[in-house]
Amino acid sequence: MGELIDSNISVSIDGKRLFSFKSLKLHQSINDHHSFELTLDLETGGNRYVHNLKDSAKWLGKKMTVRMKKSGAPAFLGVVTNVSLHRKNSDFGHILVSGYSTTYLLENGRNFHSWSNCTLDDIVKGLCTDAGVRMQVHSEYTETIDYICQYNESDFAFMKRLALQYNEWLYYNGTELIFGKPKLPEPVRLEFGTSLTSLDIGVQTLARPAKVFSYLAMHDQSLAEPTPDNASSGQDILGRNAFQASLDIFKKPANQYALPRINYSTEMRNYVRKKQEAEAAESHYVIGRSEHTDLTVGSIVKLTSSFLERVGSVTSESLGQFIIIDITHTVSEEGYYSNEFRAIPAVTHYLPLPDVDMPIAEPQMAKVTRNDDKLGHGRVKVQMNWQTGNMSTDWIRVMTPDGGSSDEVRTNRGFVFIPEVGDHVLVGFRHGDPNRPYVMGSLFNGTTGAGGFAENHLKSIRTRSGHAIELNDSLSSLGITIKDRKGNYIHINSYEDSIVVNAEKDITFNAGETFTVNAKNMALNIEENTIESVGGDRISTIGNKVSLEASEKEEYISKDSNVNIGGLLT
Repeated sequence: MGELIDSNISVSIDGKRLFSFKSLKLHQSINDHHSFELTLDLETGGNRYVHNLKDSAKWLGKKMTVRMKKSGAPAFLGVVTNVSLHRKNSDFGHILVSGYSTTYLLENGRNFHSWSNCTLDDIVKGLCTDAGVRMQVHSEYTETIDYICQYNESDFAFMKRLALQYNEWLYYNGTELIFGKPKLPEPVRLEFGTSLTSLDIGVQTLARPAKVFSYLAMHDQSLAEPTPDNASSGQDILGRNAFQASLDIFKKPANQYALPRINYSTEMRNYVRKKQEAEAAESHYVIGRSEHTDLTVGSIVKLTSSFLERVGSVTSESLGQFIIIDITHTVSEEGYYSNEFRAIPAVTHYLPLPDVDMPIAEPQMAKVTRNDDKLGHGRVKVQMNWQTGNMSTDWIRVMTPDGGSSDEVRTNRGFVFIPEVGDHVLVGFRHGDPNRPYVMGSLFNGTTGAGGFAENHLKSIRTRSGHAIELNDSLSSLGITIKDRKGNYIHINSYEDSIVVNAEKDITFNAGETFTVNAKNMALNIEENTIESVGGDRISTIGNKVSLEASEKEEYISKDSNVNIGGLLT
C-alpha cells in the first residue's frame, strides 16, 4: 500500500506551511523540469463555504517547498504556475495547485543571445544567476568556445541544447540544477521484497553505428570519424551485451554532421565517443517501485534480491548499482507514500541525451563591425539585428562568386571583395546551425542604393575611395568606363567606336619587347617639350612628304652625316 507519511512530510507555499493536503504527485526526470500536482481541501485555501479563488489565487507565482521532517531540509523547491478550483455535484470541491521545479524560471520566453570566448560554465552560471536558480556547474567540456548563440529558444531550452551538443549531464536534484557530472551520492540500499515492492529489469537495442563529419575552414580540413564498435566502460555486462546485439543488427552507419563546432581531430574523436555512449546509456535499465522517501533524480540505488535457498537459509544477490533518471512520487489521499523510478547502471559516463528540437536559423540581415582579419583570410565580424551591445559573430567567411587557389595562384584566386565596416549584409548558416554563420552577400538600403536607373542600363563596381568600373548599356551612351575620384579614366565608347585615356598628370607605357601602334591617322598635340631617347638605331619611313616647322633648328652630329636627295634642295 505504501508508507504512511502524512506526519513525515510538510508542504509550504510562499513560506507558509499548509496544515494538510489531500494528495501530492511529483514527477522528476533528467533533462527536464520537474512537475507537481497538489490537491487541497477548500478550507486550506481559504473558506470552504466561499467557492472562489480569492485567497488561493495569491499562491500563483509563489515558491512551493516540500520538506522531509526527519531532515528538515527542503527535498523539493518549485514554483506555482496554476491554481484551479474543482467542484462536482454537491461536494465542497477541492483546490488543485500545480507547477514546476524552480528551473521553470529559465522559461523566460524565446530569446536571442550570443556569447564569444566563453566556457560552458560561464554561460550556464550566468543564465542561472540571472534567473535566480541555484546550481552546481562542472562541465566536462572546458574549452573556450569562440562563438555560440541562443536562437529563438528559452534559456532552459538553450541549456538542454548545450547538454545535447556537448554531452553534458543535466538534471534538477530537487533543489539545484546540475550541469556536468557531479560527485555521486552514497548509494541507498533497496531490497526486493522489503523496501523494493516491484522490479523490472530490461535491455534494449539503442546503439547505432554512425560516421560523423565536420569541416575545419581554418586548415581546409575535412573530418570524418566513425563511432566506436565496442562498448565502453560506462556499461555493465548486460549493457555491453545489448550494445553489441544492437550493432549486430544495425550495420549501416548513418552519416551525420557534428552538432558542436569542432576545432581539431582529437575533439572529434572525443565527441563521437561521448555521443554514442550517451545514446546507448539506457541499453540496460531497471524500473522499480519503492516506499523510500529520500530518492530523487541522481540518487544512486544499490539493488539486492533475497530468496529462500533452503529452509533456514536466505541468500541475498546484488543486482548492481543504478542511478535514477526518472521518478514519480505519489502521496495518496489516505496519506500513503510510494514512488516508481527508472534507473540505469551507475557506472555510466554520460546520461541519456535530452530530446531537443534543434533551431533552424534562417538567412537574416546583419551589419559588418570589423573586417581587419588579423590572419588575413578575408573574414569579417557582423552584428545581426538581434545582437546588441558588444555582441557580434566570430570571424566568419564571405561567400564569393568564385574563390580558391590554383597551381600558379596560392591565395585570392577568384573574386575578392570584402564588405566594408558598416555595410549591410545577408547572413546564411551552414546546416541551418545558428553557430555556423557566413556572409552570403551585401544589401543596399534606402540611403545607399541608387539602382540601375530607369532602364536598368548602368552596372557598376565601385570601391569606398571612388574607384569605379561602369558598364553602360544605354544605346546612346553605350560603353565601359574605368575611373577614379580624381578624374583619371579610361573610357571605351562603344557607340562611337572610340577609346579615351585621360590622366590628370602622367601616363607611362612600359614594354619589355616591342611597342607597336597601328592607326590610319595619328595626331600628337604636345603643349611643351618632347624628348626622345633611342638606345640603338632609329629608322623612319615616310611614304609622302615630311613637313617640319620650327622657329629655330639645331642639329649636333658626333660623326658622319649623309643626305641623299633625289630631287631639288631649296
